[in-house]
Amino acid sequence: MISAIFRTIFGAVFGVICALVLSPALAAFQTEGSSAPAIVMLIIVAGVAALGFFAPTIRRALGRGFLLLGISFFALPVSTLLLSGRAASEVVSASAQGDQAAAAIGAGLGAALMTGAGTFFGVIFGIIFTILGLVLALGGRREVIVVQK
Repeated sequence: MISAIFRTIFGAVFGVICALVLSPALAAFQTEGSSAPAIVMLIIVAGVAALGFFAPTIRRALGRGFLLLGISFFALPVSTLLLSGRAASEVVSASAQGDQAAAAIGAGLGAALMTGAGTFFGVIFGIIFTILGLVLALGGRREVIVVQK
């Protein structure tokens, strides 16, 4: 019983972190008066908490959380690409008629820098958390029998 509570708490914590990592994509789909990104964040947290609850051990729950966090970090470049594309679109549409070309160039450069930074951090942290998750979720005790003459 206590173990199930801890597994669920660990899952919920990893769910919150996964939702924060994916927040640029959720912000890209935000419209005025819409609560869809908040509902999607709650679904992510509840889903990862459920995966933690149904894990057989706390170690496996942590492994599943780290795996999903690694996947979220691998999705960070796409997430920042969505947000920077939306921001670039709004900058170009809000600029004056004669300055749209300069606004498009500046917005494109800014989007490239944001996506590059997201790729840098996403790949590094994605590899780290995925390897950690694989070790925790798949690793474990192995019986080794040493036979001597």
